[in-house]
Amino acid sequence: MSESDWRDLTPQQLDWAYDQTQHAPNMAEVLTRCTERSAEARAQVKAQGTQIHRMAYGPTAVEALDWYPSQTQNATPNAPLVFFIHGGAWRRGQAQDHAMGVAWLLKRGAQVVVPDFAAVTEVSGRLLTLSEQVQRALSFTAKQAAAMGANPDRIYVVGHSSGAHLAACLATHNWAQEGFSKTPIRALLCCSGMYELKPVSQSARSQYVAFTPQTLQALSPQRHLGAFTMPVVLLCGDQESPEFKRQAREFAQALTDQCTDLSLHWGVGLNHFEMLETFAQPDSVMSQALQNLMQR
Repeated sequence: MSESDWRDLTPQQLDWAYDQTQHAPNMAEVLTRCTERSAEARAQVKAQGTQIHRMAYGPTAVEALDWYPSQTQNATPNAPLVFFIHGGAWRRGQAQDHAMGVAWLLKRGAQVVVPDFAAVTEVSGRLLTLSEQVQRALSFTAKQAAAMGANPDRIYVVGHSSGAHLAACLATHNWAQEGFSKTPIRALLCCSGMYELKPVSQSARSQYVAFTPQTLQALSPQRHLGAFTMPVVLLCGDQESPEFKRQAREFAQALTDQCTDLSLHWGVGLNHFEMLETFAQPDSVMSQALQNLMQR
C-alpha cells in the first residue's frame, strides 16, 4: 500500500498501517539486541566508575528515572543533557532497556536521563496520564540539572516511536504552569513518531487507548505548531509503514510552513526498530542527527 490520505483507508488497512509487526519481521530480534546493548552500556559505564542514579520524580512507584552523570574523566562543567523517552506503543518498555546510547554520549561529556512511566494499559487507557508523567520527569530533570553538573539550558529531548509522540507533546506543554519562564527543551529529536492522533484512534490501538476528544486535541502535536519554538529534527526509516512515513512528512511540512527550525532525515534501508538500534553507535543515523543538533 502506498502513502495516501488516511481517510481513504479501511479500518483493516489502518490496523495494518499502525501495527509494526506487519512491517518489521525482525522486530523481536532487533529489540533483543537493543536490550542486550543497553545492558552492555550500563555495565560499561559502571565499570568505568559512573554511578547510575535511580531517582523518583513523582508519587507513584513507576515514576522514577535513570540518571547517568558525566564520567569523571570526561566531566564537562554545565554538561549538555539528553532526555530520552522510549517507545513501545505506549504499553511496554523500561528505561533500563533503552540505555544503548549512554556509553558513547557519556564519553562525549553529555549526561543522560531515561524516565520510566506507566503503560497505558495500566491507567485505564488514559494517554494523558503518560504525558503528565513525562512532563513531571522533565520538570524534575530541569530543576535537578545544575545540582547534577548539567546545564538546565541545554536539555535535548529525544524520543522513539510512541516515545517520539510523547517527546513532541512535551514541546506543546504550558511550562509556565510548572514555574518555568520558558520551555526547558533546548532542541527536540523525534524518531519514527506519530504527531496527529486522529488516524491512530481509528486503528486497533483504540482497543487499549481511550482516544477521547480531549486526548486527540491535547496530544496531537500537529495541532499545536506554534509551540515548536526550538529546533526540531524528525527521523524516520524509509522501510517503515506508509502511515508512519506520511506522519513524518506531513508534520515536517506543517512545521516548515510555521517557519520552525526543522530538518527531516530518512534512515535508508531501515525499518522502525532498526532506527532505534542505530542509537547504539555514535556514527549512525540517529546518533549523528543528535550530535549535529547538539553542536549547533
